[in-house]
Amino acid sequence: MKNATLILELGIIFCALFSIIYTFGVVWRVEKKLDLSYKLILGAIISFTLSEIASLVHLKNGEWLIFLVLILKAIFVLLFLFGVLEMRSLIRKLDGELENTGE
Repeated sequence: MKNATLILELGIIFCALFSIIYTFGVVWRVEKKLDLSYKLILGAIISFTLSEIASLVHLKNGEWLIFLVLILKAIFVLLFLFGVLEMRSLIRKLDGELENTGE
């Protein structure tokens, strides 16, 4: 069971790293509001990846490591939420639900 858990954790990290590469590609090609949304989502993915990598590290003093993982996951949730809210706002403006405010 320990090997299966390690394989799954490594698979998660690999997929997260892969998504970082693709999200960088999107951020590189888009502008303005869409760029901000994807930058926030990219930050979220990076934070998630770091939390997964940190959870694999087993050091003598594990308390600070557990705290670090929790902080990184909290950052992930916040950045992802703000990225989605920014994208929602952009889509609502494109659909005409919200008035364009200058940009």
